[in-house]
Amino acid sequence: MEEKKTMICTLGQYDIPIVQKQPLFKVDLLDKNIALFGASMSGKTNFLKLLIQTLHMTNNVDDEQIFILDFSGALAFYKNFPLVSAYFDNSNEEYVKRAFKILEEIIKNNTKELDGTGFSSFNGEKKIIHTTFIIDNLNAFQDEPRYLAYQEKFAKICRDGLSKGITVVFTASDTKGLSSYLNSFGQKIALEMPSDKYMDIFNARVTEIGAIAGRGFANVTIKPDGIEGTFRMNAPYELQCYIADPLDNTTNYIQTLKDKFEFDESSRVYAKCVKKYLTFSGDLTFDEYNRLKQTPITLEKKSEENPCPVSVGLDYIDFYPVTVDFSESRVIGIYGKKEYGKSNLLRLILDDLFKKKSYARFVFFDDGRKQLKEFYEKCESLGLDCKKFIESKKNMTLPPNETESPSFDMSNGFMDVIEVKKTKGSIRKTVSPYQQFYHFINDNYMDLTWNGLSNSQIHSPIATYIYGDANADLMPSYDENRKPIKPTVFILQSKMLYLSANGEKQFINNILPKLAAIAEEEDLIFIFTDIQKITDQEMNNFFNNTLNSVFLLDNIAEFASERGQKSVFGSMDVKGLKEEYARCEKGDGYYYNIEADRLVKMKFIKTEQ
Repeated sequence: MEEKKTMICTLGQYDIPIVQKQPLFKVDLLDKNIALFGASMSGKTNFLKLLIQTLHMTNNVDDEQIFILDFSGALAFYKNFPLVSAYFDNSNEEYVKRAFKILEEIIKNNTKELDGTGFSSFNGEKKIIHTTFIIDNLNAFQDEPRYLAYQEKFAKICRDGLSKGITVVFTASDTKGLSSYLNSFGQKIALEMPSDKYMDIFNARVTEIGAIAGRGFANVTIKPDGIEGTFRMNAPYELQCYIADPLDNTTNYIQTLKDKFEFDESSRVYAKCVKKYLTFSGDLTFDEYNRLKQTPITLEKKSEENPCPVSVGLDYIDFYPVTVDFSESRVIGIYGKKEYGKSNLLRLILDDLFKKKSYARFVFFDDGRKQLKEFYEKCESLGLDCKKFIESKKNMTLPPNETESPSFDMSNGFMDVIEVKKTKGSIRKTVSPYQQFYHFINDNYMDLTWNGLSNSQIHSPIATYIYGDANADLMPSYDENRKPIKPTVFILQSKMLYLSANGEKQFINNILPKLAAIAEEEDLIFIFTDIQKITDQEMNNFFNNTLNSVFLLDNIAEFASERGQKSVFGSMDVKGLKEEYARCEKGDGYYYNIEADRLVKMKFIKTEQ
């Protein structure tokens, strides 16, 4: 019979009067989960610190990794310790969800490797690292409604973890609501507690003790050395925990730790350490982005000709840069709630494009909110080719029968048609910004005068929309040989774009698909900065089919089930999204590469306006 492996930690001393001994308090982490109860200031945090420090002295990076879910905030100092693979606090629900996802994956992988053998008995060729999972203040986890979905996951890890190489250690101040877990915890410790709570924990009475930090009771799970008399194993006996070493550079412990795991003073990192799972600390500034970003092992294949990558943040799992290559993704959409960071995202994108595509034309279509003002003013200040269409109360006179393209002041915006006057072969009319935008496209990018329905000249809906039935033929055709199409970035934020009225819908149904088809050849980019709900089903389908990739600044499960039902997210499984992703915190969002069918949760870089 093969001898089982052990992971014994010595953490204090018992007092066992029946044998008149004070043997060492030892716990085998491969054999028992640990439940630690105690009132405030009773020594719970000291016990966890002692356990973490002991694990570092008795194990190496090939043997042990520690996961900490800290609901008290008392263990933050240990996040950079060499065996601490993950330190998550409860400031962000995504970290709680992520901790359980990682642990579930560990159990899945270990189950496959163990092939029916218990972890402590496994003697295979491949070494399987042990995981200690610490939750400090389980009551806070249990009482928080948003963590209800993870309680069954936690119970399953408690039940199945030991045999698969995961030991669970939790602290709690009260037994309320935790009785269902206790059957999975062979090692129980109770420091200062009300007398009735000891019965809940040990199913046995204990004598009263004073309020002394680190003093309490623990059941005996390892027979102490040198005991000749008999006593009841697994019964609770009085315990005094050791005091953890203070963590400063004057202690022998810190120096021993640095020596063992080869701490580099210049880089302030340990040469020997386990894989680290990173976390965001508040806003993701550019400095934090550069500090945290990781290099992907394999990069997605990018366009070899004129690549235009723009990185806007980091994904939540691997901390890889989230990058849009505008040489491949030519039609980009941004969905999101007000004040969720859409302008910040657009600022990230355009600041980069202003540099990388300084030779291009930037076309802004804004509405009465003028939320693009910051961007076209910066574009103009940089001396770039900038055209803008903005609603205002100014009118514009357009002489459509000139031989050359009509010229007009792009700084003015226009209301809907309010006046049409004919004077000796010319027509003077007031046009809307949408009509002006169509005329601009007709002059510079594609012919909008021909609808292609028959060999006879039938006015296109767009020409009719601008000039009316009687004057549609006055709209000049686009001459493909007259001038080449200039590389252009279209930034489109007007709510009018998503109206299903006949004139407005022509852009989504007829113009955008044709421009998107030539976008790569002609170097055109379309950025829809604040996508609104489209009620017309045909128009909605045209729009969704044109998008290459999108950003969402909202909680994805709620969005997919409510406002985004007809969006590119509408076909996603809402139940699956709720299970996969936690609610968004400030600065969070999603990037969905539609063509690659790749969805990632991310944190956006925070810009300064």
